[in-house]
Amino acid sequence: MGCRRGRKNEGASVIFDASNQKLPLKLKVGLCVIGSGAGGAAAAMVAAEAGMDVLIIEAGPFVPPGVMNQREEDMIPALLEANGGQTSSDRNCMIVQGRALGGSTLHNINLCKRIPEPILREWQRERGMEHLGLETWTALYDEVESLLQVSQIPESQVSKHNQVFREGTKKLGWKGGLLSHNRSGCVQSGFCAVGCAYDAKNNAVKVMLPRILAAGAQILTHCKAVKLVQERGRVVGVDARALDPLTRKPIGRVEIQCEQVCVSGSATGSAALLLRSKIKDDSGSTGKGLTIHPALVAAGEFDESIEAWKGIPQSWECTQFLDFERAHAEEPSTEIGIRTWIIPAFAHPMSTATILPGWGDAHAELMQKYSRLAVLTGMIHDTSKGVVTPRQELEQRIDWKPNKGDRAELLFGLKRSAEILFAAGAKRVFVPSKKLLVLESPADLDQVDQIRLDAGEMPMTAVHPMSTVSMADDPLKGPVDSRGKHHHIEGLWVADGSLFPGSIGVPPQVSIYALGLHVGRAIAT
Repeated sequence: MGCRRGRKNEGASVIFDASNQKLPLKLKVGLCVIGSGAGGAAAAMVAAEAGMDVLIIEAGPFVPPGVMNQREEDMIPALLEANGGQTSSDRNCMIVQGRALGGSTLHNINLCKRIPEPILREWQRERGMEHLGLETWTALYDEVESLLQVSQIPESQVSKHNQVFREGTKKLGWKGGLLSHNRSGCVQSGFCAVGCAYDAKNNAVKVMLPRILAAGAQILTHCKAVKLVQERGRVVGVDARALDPLTRKPIGRVEIQCEQVCVSGSATGSAALLLRSKIKDDSGSTGKGLTIHPALVAAGEFDESIEAWKGIPQSWECTQFLDFERAHAEEPSTEIGIRTWIIPAFAHPMSTATILPGWGDAHAELMQKYSRLAVLTGMIHDTSKGVVTPRQELEQRIDWKPNKGDRAELLFGLKRSAEILFAAGAKRVFVPSKKLLVLESPADLDQVDQIRLDAGEMPMTAVHPMSTVSMADDPLKGPVDSRGKHHHIEGLWVADGSLFPGSIGVPPQVSIYALGLHVGRAIAT
């Protein structure tokens, strides 16, 4: 492969695999984008179309729709970090992130929500956000939603699972509604979480990759950034490793000389890279402030078949227990029950089997109920702050534990999820704690309050890590400004979910795309 300064002709664009290159490999480029998820892809697209010489490096593989075979044992390792087994350091919370060209846009469920205005106003009060006012956010959202063809999920595509959830919500008189998504041509196969074989997701690979390549950018997969190279206060290169596609171990060096770097490796990967590179940060906040939107699940057993694996996984939401105005007022409320978002959460057979407790016949008995289960999750808008630190040459450690308020909010969401299931007609509700908790009727709901959230007792899951390289126009409050430009190192930018100053309480994908466009334009100018 070859990269050179200036605009390249369209014929030069291509996707390369670092593991197939003659190593060591030395490259020279104008802008190196590290990571190809929503933020990295959007930033690379804008920069390349502005005439910049762009190289994207991605630690994972290129997995086009044609090889997405809908089998968990194949697609989970192909698409997810740590083969889908990434956890917090105490192993109490599963933290799901993408690891392929397109990042988490390949496996996410395509839900689209804007950051609530009370949060954006709080960021302005506390962080300045000179370059990201409400009007700028609105314009970016309008652009992203048009680009991704975001629309409300039609009533005709509400699955049986979501219908059951909606029925329970309405019986309780709680607020809810249809969700919006970025799909077109959806066949409702239900396999969104293991990639879309039908190419119906309007994601980074489908929407942005063709434009990135048409603008002359190049992409190098199986290439992991290890350190940023600095000279006299500016970034001048990236020290990376080519990875073996099977073992994911380094097999050779890739040296990239560049004028600018955009770090888009996620809230865990970006923070670890900056810390490993010893990038100056007067705020001392790089790698700190991690929020993840943790969640607990409850499964209701019904007499009728639900077949929750069929159809769009999440098309209905319960918003009864979200009050962003109170949670983000100048004197925010700490009341429990204002930071919980309830949605369906179903898993395919292999993943379900790993979550359910028990062994042998007892476990098999639970799995036999699979077709009659409806599963809900209470995902919380968390206030706990975790820490990301680099570990060895290529990895990172994630430390996150729920604080007292988040523990109470998690159990509140679990209890309300079980309550909805009973209202919808469930004959019993299972809570997959270390010792399976079975609720036989609504009268048993108070048992949820006794659950301990200690390590190993109750599995938590999170799919939205963010806030580890947080924006602030004051360098004493955050390492990057509201353009995504690093305060201390020239030529260094960040464009991913790590930029959020805190939890956003909603799915982050459209907001990360928006930040990618915003940062990409700042780089290009």
